[in-house]
Amino acid sequence: MPASLLPSPHGPMPRAALAVAAGLALSVGVAAAAGPPATAAPSLQTRIDAAPPGATVTVRGVEQGPVVISKPLRLVGEPGAVIDGGGRGTVVRVTAPGVILSRLSLRRSGTDLNEEDAGVALHAPDALLEDLTLEEVLFGLNLKRADRAVIRRVTMRGYDLPPGRRGDAVRLWYSQRVVLSDVRIRRLRDVLIWFSRSSVLHALDVASSRYGVHLMYADDLRLLEGTFTDNAVGAYVMYSSGVRIEGNRFLRHRGSTGVGLAFKESDDVVARGNLLAGNHVGLYLDGTPLREGGRSEISGNTIAGNETGIVLLSSASGNVIVGNRFDHNARQVRLEGGAQAVNLWARAGRGNYWSDHVALDADGDGVADLPYRAQEWFERLEDRLPAAALFWGSTAVAAVDFASRLLPLFPPHVLVEDPSPLMALPVVPEHRGEPASPPFAAASALLALGGGATLWRTGAPRRFRREKPR
Repeated sequence: MPASLLPSPHGPMPRAALAVAAGLALSVGVAAAAGPPATAAPSLQTRIDAAPPGATVTVRGVEQGPVVISKPLRLVGEPGAVIDGGGRGTVVRVTAPGVILSRLSLRRSGTDLNEEDAGVALHAPDALLEDLTLEEVLFGLNLKRADRAVIRRVTMRGYDLPPGRRGDAVRLWYSQRVVLSDVRIRRLRDVLIWFSRSSVLHALDVASSRYGVHLMYADDLRLLEGTFTDNAVGAYVMYSSGVRIEGNRFLRHRGSTGVGLAFKESDDVVARGNLLAGNHVGLYLDGTPLREGGRSEISGNTIAGNETGIVLLSSASGNVIVGNRFDHNARQVRLEGGAQAVNLWARAGRGNYWSDHVALDADGDGVADLPYRAQEWFERLEDRLPAAALFWGSTAVAAVDFASRLLPLFPPHVLVEDPSPLMALPVVPEHRGEPASPPFAAASALLALGGGATLWRTGAPRRFRREKPR
């Protein structure tokens, strides 16, 4: 008798067990008929690795990163395409020349400053990065030896971290002839350009960061038509030559280190047609030009509503400072470092416009008949009594200067002399339309009130009082 027909030593099989066995047999039969199970879609990194050089890899929906591109290809996103780094490392790392990244949102890099976790790390030449959005990144764009890269229409925002823990928005290192155009930056650290030549930074919009732009050994660079607002420093140029800064707006850089635009030990630099308004210091010059016979030109700028319009260190000699509008700065000029710097304040018989200069123009040539002398009695008092510096920014300064004019016990300190001050200088349309600075308006009102009170106490308005009847 077949073994299958022998009676079980444990008795007949229960009906429940028979049902389970039948179900299992049916499942196996169905699976066999349906074929092998479906495999998951390949990851983005797998598709990049499989693509031949020069191919286009399309990103749809949300893809998981980080990814590395080690061959020339195009990585292009459909509308709404996202590469999510998952908070690990750099979202996209490029190590091959000629790579194109376009129409992508890159988000959630790692947060390790030592590893320089970034939205994009570009370590190869001839790349094109366009129409990108970087969100929640530690560094934005980290470029090293990325010659001839073109970066345009990029928006980036960092993690909500204290300034000391943020990474740079752009770090450009040993990269030549790079173009950055129409780049918007929020809540990151610096646009840092190191050891790089012949690059163009156009239409940058940097706010709530540290240095809007920081140049070190960056020669033949152009900074054009950017807007820098509410950072610690707008732009700082150090140890560089051939830099041109034109048509930019440096607004509301405050605090003890707040400077709109600064030059340190640089040569052959030009700052032309910029607006520097509402800053702690509008323009700062230190050791520029650097070499004897070096060139530096500051022309056609509007320097307005700053606590100090321009600060000159004694090492800043040989600058051509002409055709600028110094308009209602709380202090037009400040000198630091001892001896007065020797600079050219007029050229071809025309100097700068100074809002506090009162003079006539008898011959109607648009140039005042008397030179403009920036001079302060209080600064001479500060030289004798350094502790008096505590009162800068208060009504005491205006009171001392006013009283010293009425009763000059010691000569004023002449800071600079413009031999051909302009009677008027129109504000160009590009420098209009920015709302007034509330802190500067409040400071101006206090100074005016302090001056009025001092004037009243001196007895000058007594002719307007009615004498008491005897």
